[in-house]
Amino acid sequence: MAQNRQKRSGESDESLPEGFISISNDWEFMMDWERFYRRADYDRCAYIGGERMADLVERCFDWRGVPDDFASVGCGPAVVPFLLAERHPETEIFGFDLSETVVRDNAEKAEEQGLDNLQFAVDSLPDLDTDQKFDVVYCVATLYFVEEPKRAIESLYSRVRDGGHLVLNYPNETSQAQFDREFEGRKRESFELVLSGANLISEDVVQEATGAETRNYWELVDAEGEEFVDSATPCVVVEK
Repeated sequence: MAQNRQKRSGESDESLPEGFISISNDWEFMMDWERFYRRADYDRCAYIGGERMADLVERCFDWRGVPDDFASVGCGPAVVPFLLAERHPETEIFGFDLSETVVRDNAEKAEEQGLDNLQFAVDSLPDLDTDQKFDVVYCVATLYFVEEPKRAIESLYSRVRDGGHLVLNYPNETSQAQFDREFEGRKRESFELVLSGANLISEDVVQEATGAETRNYWELVDAEGEEFVDSATPCVVVEK
């Protein structure tokens, strides 16, 4: 994640905020998720909606049918993949994240729990390395930290099998305004791309990137009354 903070003369990487690394000699900084997960006693939580998000995915399955496979991109501690793997042993569940540490932790937990249908691999946006296609590609609370969201959406959609669906949450101008009001300290630094306006998009951009119509995911899964659902957390579903 780019951090728009000028590096002072003589400043070393050790003086950067926790979880950030220098990527140039002047202005550019990125969130180092590997360092974050390696050093932090991180919570196993879904950053939007908690475990409730798995229940909402179940409603999506009621609408579209239970998929043969499901991929969560930017899965982090993988709350949703773990719950879905437990509930749907017939579905192959995949979690992708750029942090080797969280991928290893997730894989060890899946093995401990005997979840043979749950797999994890290191991968990242905007350009995914995997060439596998899935019935459902799920990307929530991830594009906030991606510098090129349109390119990332193109990559995500290309991994959706024909007849499948992309579920996508993204930052918009309302996200920026809300974060600016509510976030302080390290949280502001973590969401600098959104706060600076560098990666804000709209539903029109999603439609342009996919070449397809979008549908309001929250409305589809009857979640508009949930406390975490508002205009600052837009989420759409795109059929392929």
